[in-house]
Amino acid sequence: MRAKPVFWGAAIVGLLTAVCPLPRALGQTQAPSGVGGVADPTLIPTEDTLETTYGLAMGSGSRAGASGISALAYNTSNMAAVSTYHVEAFSQIVPGSKSNGGTYWTIGSSVADSTTAKKLAMGTSFRGVFSGENRRYSGWDWRSGIGVQAIPQLGIGLGFRWGRLNADRFEGQRLGPSFDGITLDASITITPIPWIKVAGLGYNLIKTYSPLAPQMAGGSVSLTPVESFSIGGDMLFDFTTFQKTELIAGVGMTYVAGEMVPLRFGYRRDNGRNLNQITAGAGFNKGKVGVEAALRQDIGGRKESYLLFMFRFVVQ
Repeated sequence: MRAKPVFWGAAIVGLLTAVCPLPRALGQTQAPSGVGGVADPTLIPTEDTLETTYGLAMGSGSRAGASGISALAYNTSNMAAVSTYHVEAFSQIVPGSKSNGGTYWTIGSSVADSTTAKKLAMGTSFRGVFSGENRRYSGWDWRSGIGVQAIPQLGIGLGFRWGRLNADRFEGQRLGPSFDGITLDASITITPIPWIKVAGLGYNLIKTYSPLAPQMAGGSVSLTPVESFSIGGDMLFDFTTFQKTELIAGVGMTYVAGEMVPLRFGYRRDNGRNLNQITAGAGFNKGKVGVEAALRQDIGGRKESYLLFMFRFVVQ
């Protein structure tokens, strides 16, 4: 159990680090993304934040049903709903050609703990981001979250994000978007009956003026009629990336075969970028170790493939 004091110390230091530079972030004057003049909407930069194999494979995340590190990524109000202590290492890849900048990829790790304190959970994640084709920026991104299960039917949560993603440049010209500052998320999950969860979600409530961290809000519903099967859907509204508010929506389903093999499928619609995407994922979890992979594939449009690989260790 030595890992627990180390985690809690790191999480507290991280939270203080994020809170201290708040005045600088609030005064940030980075220019708006100016995407309104882009002729091809599929070229508009996509949000870049912590993803998990669960969320990526479930369409737009099936966020009301997220738990553990997936709750840290999408819905912090669910972090304390299930008793877990997970450590994960992950890598995200968007393949690209060498002549056009190569492959975009990230590498990082996450920790989520809802076992140390009753009704309270904390988590933290850090990832490095490396530039590639169609994603001309690099840097790092740190996220931390707190979730409180006030009563069995109600969870509330806050997420803090601090990132420095710098645009690539060529002969003094910016080739991509950037995000340098901090912001926060908030969420609430209501469980009227044990197999239904309804979540209200708000992301990047401190405006960043960056398409990599757009201001969004929405809702999610997840149904788990039996322990091995769940289905869910999300509706999110992007208020800042485009000239008008645009919808991102999706549905996903997961089935755990033999209590060890999660199989997931989903669909995601991004109205602003005019993208239809299919998603899928699979893995193998046994005992304290798990490995999973997920894919999001554009249908038409830019035809981008987004791959995510994860290794998990269950501390308790």
